[in-house]
Amino acid sequence: MHKLVYTLLAKKDLFDIFELIVNDKPSVAIEYLFKLEKYIELLETNPMMGTECKNKDINQNCRILIYGNYLIFYTIKNTDINIIRILNSRTDYKTGLKTSHFTTP
Repeated sequence: MHKLVYTLLAKKDLFDIFELIVNDKPSVAIEYLFKLEKYIELLETNPMMGTECKNKDINQNCRILIYGNYLIFYTIKNTDINIIRILNSRTDYKTGLKTSHFTTP
């Protein structure tokens, strides 16, 4: 089984997602984040379930898992699954990735 490792940026992304939802629908925010994290946990047993970044015209050695409007960018190194960023697909996520580091967190 693989181990999930979140970068600081990915942790901040989760916090930002929570803040965005809680401002609009407080009763839904915790449940949504719980479901998002449970979905990400599926990578522990199936790390290849996301598509390669190059299939989405992103010039990085990573994979993308899609959950609703969110794109979960990750890399696999040995038994670690490094969650790099969790970005809204409606934003300029390619710019958000430029500030990310695709190395071990």
